[in-house]
Amino acid sequence: MHIFVHKLIQVTLIAVLTVLPPASLYAKSPAIKILTLDWTSQVVVSHIVGLLLQKTGYSVTYLAETSISQWFLLSSKKANLQVEVWQGSMANDFNRLLDRKLILSAGDHAAQTREEWWFPSYVREKCPGLPDWHALKNCSEIFSGSGGSKGKYYTGPWEKPDHARVRALGLPFEVVLLKDSNALRNKLETAIQAKKPVLIFNWTPNWIESVYEGEFVEFPAYQLACETQNSWGINKQLNWDCGNPKNGWLKKAVSTNFPTTWPCAMTLLKYISFSNKQIANAAALVEVNGLDYEEAAQQWLSVNSSTWKKWLADSNCTSLDDKKLSE
Repeated sequence: MHIFVHKLIQVTLIAVLTVLPPASLYAKSPAIKILTLDWTSQVVVSHIVGLLLQKTGYSVTYLAETSISQWFLLSSKKANLQVEVWQGSMANDFNRLLDRKLILSAGDHAAQTREEWWFPSYVREKCPGLPDWHALKNCSEIFSGSGGSKGKYYTGPWEKPDHARVRALGLPFEVVLLKDSNALRNKLETAIQAKKPVLIFNWTPNWIESVYEGEFVEFPAYQLACETQNSWGINKQLNWDCGNPKNGWLKKAVSTNFPTTWPCAMTLLKYISFSNKQIANAAALVEVNGLDYEEAAQQWLSVNSSTWKKWLADSNCTSLDDKKLSE
């Protein structure tokens, strides 16, 4: 009789666990700490992913940090997820920590990235030869803002080799570092309203491409040797006589404890894949429509329900409330 009761309890317990919703299965898991960094698309996508993780039963928290601090936080497990790792500015740190097994990759997005010098399309008329970089040597004064001979190129607090490129290519330009993306936006929109030439750091995917017409400057094509071998390229003494990578990857990075602590979330992350247009439109919800990050994430989910429902279905991470999610 005792053995029968014990067996009955075991069977009952197994049956209960089988039908428990994800919230019960994940209830004892610690919160997933998602990094929100210093550009709009990254923060919106972080909130979109965070909402999806919550809908599958996980709890999440957001850590507002900088691009520089992300690597220490991920490698020390003080943060668990970064949803937009860009090849052009982050490949070295990402690959170094990946090789040392201090972080893990959670797969690529469909989006292909580019980070480069950019100008509004109307500037072509004032600087014949653009987007070829040689044209900048002949019309640098129109970018000076004061009639001087040296132009100004505006960028933000990101990891880019612009000073090295200016030296290696002999460009008559001053690199002006602005505080953040908001300051860069103000510089761009002020110039566009006045139809004045401006040269800024821009990237794709980004909200700007959904609003303004413009082009990237075409520097000599990037190769890894441009970073490491002086003998490569047109300048035989200096590195970085080239542009940044085109069609770069966009990855998701996680802490090394992620697959074991949140296994279903890890599977879901590998299926989550944003296109350039999807990321640009998500960022525009904040930058153009004026929504806050949470509102933008909710609206993106509402408009793109077929996309994220497929991610959930493919990952087999069951929703907490399918009826609510379908509304």
